This record gives sequence, C-alpha cells and structure tokens, in this order.
Amino acid sequence: MKFFKHVKYTLLLGLLSVLLLAPSVDASQFSFSQSPQSHEVVAKPGSTVVLPFTLTNVGDPSVMELHIYAVNIEDSTGAYGIIPYYSDNPQAIQFSLHNSTHLLSEPFFIHTSEAIAYEVAILVPDGVQSGDYYFAVVGQAEQNDGYVDASTLSIQGGVGSLIYLTVSTDGTLDQAGSISQFGVQSNYSIHLGNVEYVLFDSFQEIPFILQLTNTGANLFRANGTISVRPRFFGSGSKLIILDATYILSESGKTLLSSESRDRNNSARIQAPFIGIYSAQAAVNIGSPGHAQVSDTAYIVFPFSYILYLVGAVLFTATGVVFMKRITKE
Repeated sequence: MKFFKHVKYTLLLGLLSVLLLAPSVDASQFSFSQSPQSHEVVAKPGSTVVLPFTLTNVGDPSVMELHIYAVNIEDSTGAYGIIPYYSDNPQAIQFSLHNSTHLLSEPFFIHTSEAIAYEVAILVPDGVQSGDYYFAVVGQAEQNDGYVDASTLSIQGGVGSLIYLTVSTDGTLDQAGSISQFGVQSNYSIHLGNVEYVLFDSFQEIPFILQLTNTGANLFRANGTISVRPRFFGSGSKLIILDATYILSESGKTLLSSESRDRNNSARIQAPFIGIYSAQAAVNIGSPGHAQVSDTAYIVFPFSYILYLVGAVLFTATGVVFMKRITKE
C-alpha cells in the first residue's frame, strides 16, 4: 500500500515538472512601421508622380506584400474605409513600383531591423476627371486578408500610408471650409443679455467639440487652437493645441488634441471651483490658410457644494428642533 502511494506521488511530481518546466512557444512578433504617414500631391492629367516610402521591420523576419487600396469616405465625421484597388483599367489612375524588379502584390522577405526604401509611381492618364482621389499604400503580411477601417488607417497585419491625390488641369485648388460646430457640451445653460452661458459644476469635466466642414471641391489641411480665458471671478488661462489634420472634400471632421478622450470631442479639461469663462477656437484652413474663429462661454459654479451645505443645514436644524422637543418632554 505504501508502495502505491509512493508511485502515485512520484507520477504527480513528474507531471507537475513537465507542466511547469516545459518550454513555451511564443508567437512571432509582427511589428512594422512605414513612413511618411501621408503624401499630398497635385498632378495634371497625362503626368506621372513618384513618391518615396520606407518600410521598417522591428519585429520577427516576415514575408510581406505591398498593396494599393482605394480610400472611401464613409460618413460626415471624417471616417473612411478602404477597399483593394487594381490598376487593370488603362483609363484609370495606375500604380507601379518605380525602378524595381518587383511588382505590387508580389511577396518579398524582410529581415529584423531591416528598412526597405521604395518608390511608388502614379500615372494619371489623359482624360481623368479633375478632383480628389484618395489611396493607401499598404505593406502587409503575406496571405493576410483582414483590415480594420479607421481614420488612422489601422490595418490588421499591416501598416499603411495615405496618398491624397488632387487632379487639376491648371494646378489650381478649390479649398474652402467653415466651423460647423464649436461649443462645450452640457445639459444646462442660461442667457445673460445676448449671450448663452453653459453651466458646469465645480471640478466637473468640460468637453469641447470643434467640427470643420469642407465646403470646397478639394481637401485641405487644418490646424488651430482653443484658448480659454476667465471673464469674471476665475483664474488660469489655457491654450489647447489642435492636431493638424486633413479634411476631405464633401466631408466634415472633429478636430482632436492631446486632451481628447475619444473622437467625439476635441478636448476635455477639468473645471475650476468657480468662475465665468470664455473660449475661442481659431482654425487655419488650407495652404495658404485663411482663419476661421468661433466663440463660446460657460459658467462654473459649486452647485453640488451648495446643495450639500443646504442639506447639512436643514439636517442640523431638524436635529436641533427634535432635541429641544425631547428635552421639554
């Protein structure tokens, strides 16, 4: 009987040793970067444009392919999707690798820490209609079919760079835009004179939203700031730097900053204890840029603190009255 117990414990110890000491097998690390993130190009029909790119592997050795995707606007918020683009129509825009023995969609091997510089030639045939065309040059792992649509071109199993191509017969651009929305988001507001003030509680988060709309025929690059200043009984000014971004034709977009929590707001800042504040958005549109300005105002007041104080006073007063009645009895 003792022998069987000894065997049982020996087998258990051996099993645990196998489970704990067995070598682990790690999946290959896919990590690539591609630069630049985007190219903005103006081309005439009948011309060829050559654009440089660099694909860098900082992960495990991999077999890669280069693909071209067409970028389509999906909604008015600036989001877009990508679909494969094939240069099989001689009357449409053509893509090829410049001065290379390789072809697009042809597999190639890239070592760890290797950086491959390549050039993409874009042929704009005669007869191509003037306007904006958006593409993505994507380096992706061989036999990878999945990708995720996002305004930052986050692709599953690959990395991409955007190409903003404007076809113009005379090189002129129609860049125009306006601020379609600027303000702070709250459910409460009051009017003092001709000005509407949005209300916030002390130390509450204040979400700013700034949206631009492209009213021209061509895309433009926009950047700017949101400046916050105290008007009365407040302290501390703040300047929010907005990230430079492209606004595609016939679309709009919410401008973001380092203080954005998501793509639904341009910034979120913490309210002070009390004060009346004004905020101004100043945006440069296009190149050479023209400025767009919009203003808003808000009030920060300790509503919750006042409510808690009134509640505490009423509770204390009620307790005092109750104790007096007990004492008299």
